[in-house]
Amino acid sequence: MKNKLRIFAALILSACMLTTGCEKPKSDGANFSFDYAMLGHPESLDPQIATDECSLMVIGNLYTGLLERDGNGGLKNAACSDYKVSDDGLTYNFTIRNNCYWFQDKNEDEEVTDDECFPVTAYDFQFAFRRIFDPTTQSPYRETYSCIKNAEEIIKGDTDYNELGVAALSDNELVIQLDHTSPEFLNSLTLTPAMPCNEEFFLKTKGRYGLDDKSVISNGAFFLRLWFYDPYGHDNLIYMQRNLGNTAYDKIYPTNLNIYMKESTEDVKNSFENGESDVMLSFISSQKLEEENNIKKYDNYTLGILINPDKPEYGNKNIRMALAYGIDKESFDKSTSDDISKAYGLIPSGVMYNGKSYREQVKDTDAFSDDDGKTVKYDPDKASEFFRTGMDEMGKRSLENTKFLVPKDLLDTEYLHLVTQEWQNLFGIYIGIEEVSPEEFDERIRKKDYTLAIYPLTGTYNSPMAFIDNFKSSDSPFGYQNNNVDELINEIGGMKDEEEIVNNYREVEKTILNDFLFIPVFYKSEYEIMGKGNDDIIYDPFTKQLFFRQAKYYG
Repeated sequence: MKNKLRIFAALILSACMLTTGCEKPKSDGANFSFDYAMLGHPESLDPQIATDECSLMVIGNLYTGLLERDGNGGLKNAACSDYKVSDDGLTYNFTIRNNCYWFQDKNEDEEVTDDECFPVTAYDFQFAFRRIFDPTTQSPYRETYSCIKNAEEIIKGDTDYNELGVAALSDNELVIQLDHTSPEFLNSLTLTPAMPCNEEFFLKTKGRYGLDDKSVISNGAFFLRLWFYDPYGHDNLIYMQRNLGNTAYDKIYPTNLNIYMKESTEDVKNSFENGESDVMLSFISSQKLEEENNIKKYDNYTLGILINPDKPEYGNKNIRMALAYGIDKESFDKSTSDDISKAYGLIPSGVMYNGKSYREQVKDTDAFSDDDGKTVKYDPDKASEFFRTGMDEMGKRSLENTKFLVPKDLLDTEYLHLVTQEWQNLFGIYIGIEEVSPEEFDERIRKKDYTLAIYPLTGTYNSPMAFIDNFKSSDSPFGYQNNNVDELINEIGGMKDEEEIVNNYREVEKTILNDFLFIPVFYKSEYEIMGKGNDDIIYDPFTKQLFFRQAKYYG
């Protein structure tokens, strides 16, 4: 339900009744309340610590960092008004704008007083970054910012965290120095751990920072009025109101935001269908949903066949290559819907690099190619040859039937028959389908309790590096290891030339795919479904954050 500012509306109506020929003013969609049913609950609203999607979503509406993403995935200034980068790419000078405010409504009168509102300064960012590297914080984000000067020595314990290369020269001047260039550094400044932290407020919380509604202060679009969570209850709620200190600079359209914490995807779906939630995220859309709602589509997933090499038959590379050459992807176009398309690369078209889609710069058919540069695509003769070679190497005559492990509600599993039927024809093996909850899927992938899985590959932020990081030995969620891949990823970290970086991304993709442990099959879209009349609820399909600053309702 949308609650218009009724007094304002009544005044407009009265004026129109008294004035001849008064036209009904066109609404700009502002001054409404928005509701969102969220699956799960925040663990912590401390930006330097929080990692779960629920926490990140709420934090994204409470805080403003140096930079943020625009609606097209590009970078724009946020708490900074300008920044400059040195010629060697090692020094970043940020100018903090003087009209970004911390706000906490202490007396709950919804008025801004001097003791409730004060400017964000460069010292707030200096303190935030030092917190990341303070051993007592135990932040999981140290590696994310390891390119900063002295960061690696601090991580090793050889240097004090106060020696980190982040320094406030004045209230408005922040300098960040790097040990080596990083093409991902500016991207990292949009992420939640790079949000500012006011030291004086932090110390007053006495260890409760980010753990309750009295221990959170906002410099973003909204401030936290209420955070109620009872693990045994059902009326769990986060109530946020417009940050009155910040709306003058960058208009905050909603008056308030209500986030209801739900226990299951079915609860979330029901809340949206009943009109109790203004937006829902889904892998699946329909004609009916499109007719009744405002829907936006994001190309942010690659669905691939993840192969467990610990299973003896699939530890054989020739068998894996047989499977790859035995998928007739060109036939998919006749059988799939708009949310599915054939995939050859690791990285989908929605991923940006240097202002445009990465896939426009590197064709996916180039990324999935053999040593001769030929695309790995359907070739039944090659597939059969690789299969016979692999079987001979293992001394086997046939493979046991198995199943695809698939997270529930990811895709119409009928699409998988496009793959399995051809394998049955070529190799005489039957592949069934086992759908499980997303939670069980993640657990079984982690424990390697599967043979073949349909894995939804995505990144934690919008960059090719975020996708490739899934295959870094130290970070892989499915235990992938390849020293050559690790070396190529590390090389990218020290590169400055954009063309060289793109070429190296291509080489990393090719190296990973030539292991044939992840075989791309489909590019998969995700949907943001906004109820009719709602618009401009901004979704970042990589961080999984919904941003309500510009949310509008046109009744």
